[in-house]
Amino acid sequence: MGFLQRVSNGLAAFACLVLIIVMTTTFVDVVGRYFFNSPVTFAVEIIQLGMGLLVLFGLAITTLERGHIAVDIVESMVPQTIRKFFALIAALSGAVFISLIAWRLWDRGIQFFSDGLATDVLFLPVWPVVLLMAFAAGVAAIVAIGQLFIPSIGSDSPTLPLDLED
Repeated sequence: MGFLQRVSNGLAAFACLVLIIVMTTTFVDVVGRYFFNSPVTFAVEIIQLGMGLLVLFGLAITTLERGHIAVDIVESMVPQTIRKFFALIAALSGAVFISLIAWRLWDRGIQFFSDGLATDVLFLPVWPVVLLMAFAAGVAAIVAIGQLFIPSIGSDSPTLPLDLED
């Protein structure tokens, strides 16, 4: 198991823990609200922060396993060379967009740190969560860029065919 696989698995494990926290908070909030007329006042904050972490910490493993959604309507109608070109463009676009997400999250995290932004009820600082999200997106970007240059990175999924020869 390679380094990127181990890091991606670690991020996915953390995403699982965050999911458990989000599910438990939601459950306790719903039960408290409808059965005891006493909702959890900070539930929205925990769920919002948790969902951001959940999505971005799952991004690296999804990228590594090439599990992103793909629409292949045209693929069966074009020659193999064009399909490989489409795959290259898709992989390059993914790497660029994930890198942009990581960069903007990092920038926002630094801004939130300097502004002292905190949640409304618990007054939790937002910047650590945003920087964790930026880190997770950065790992996913490294995976996506790595797959451009070393197509065998990842699982047993079909690799990105960079050489245009069959």
